[in-house]
Amino acid sequence: MIVRPMKDGVRLIAQHDHARAAGSLVRHWAGMEGVPPLPPELNSSIFFAVDNHDVGWCQSDEALRLDPETKLPCSFFGITSDEAMEIWSEGIAVCSENGPFSGYLVSMHFSLLAEAGCRGAPPGALKELKEFVRYENQRQDSLMKEFSPLEEESRENASLLLRTCDTLSLLLCRAPEISPPEGQIHPLTRCGLKVRVAEGDALEVAPWPFDTESVELRFPGYTLPETRFESGEEFEEALARAEPDVFVSRLTPLS
Repeated sequence: MIVRPMKDGVRLIAQHDHARAAGSLVRHWAGMEGVPPLPPELNSSIFFAVDNHDVGWCQSDEALRLDPETKLPCSFFGITSDEAMEIWSEGIAVCSENGPFSGYLVSMHFSLLAEAGCRGAPPGALKELKEFVRYENQRQDSLMKEFSPLEEESRENASLLLRTCDTLSLLLCRAPEISPPEGQIHPLTRCGLKVRVAEGDALEVAPWPFDTESVELRFPGYTLPETRFESGEEFEEALARAEPDVFVSRLTPLS
């Protein structure tokens, strides 16, 4: 769950809904120097992978827990490495069933996240994360044996496109763990984009990589009426009173 504390409550957006918004960004991707447009013959596999890479989060997001330290709902950043690897593995399995290229992209996405998680991880978690990366690297090698020449040629760019649109979607959701301060220009070094968080849930981007003058995304979610919860009972009561909503975010060129 993406958990965003607000002045008058806590905004919640499910991971799978954020991923589907990332899929909308991929569908509008016209390309840029760092991440060129991909061959349309690969659209079906790429769209499926981006749309569904976070499908493993669905069960977790339907059973929200209270974080006793933050007194907020547990964010996707606050889960254990064991929980993360189980969730990642489910998403990889679902996308692999769609085809080797979809499975490869999601496996690569999560193995890179696991590698990043190795930095500063305690010894027990570090061992498990390294084993996850080793297993997924083997899976990737196996899946690549089934690639067409076009898939082999496009795999690195497609992997970077998934990562880029995933990050942009998280920024549009205002995931607090990765969002820079409003008004600050922030580089996304892997892809070469620069982004600026603007007012009204907007995000400005340069260079402009999309095929329309702006992109509007709608995220289903809901808002809890309080900003902190002192007990599980209080949290459950707030969940029962949560207001469903659709949150609108907009991508525009960075001026």
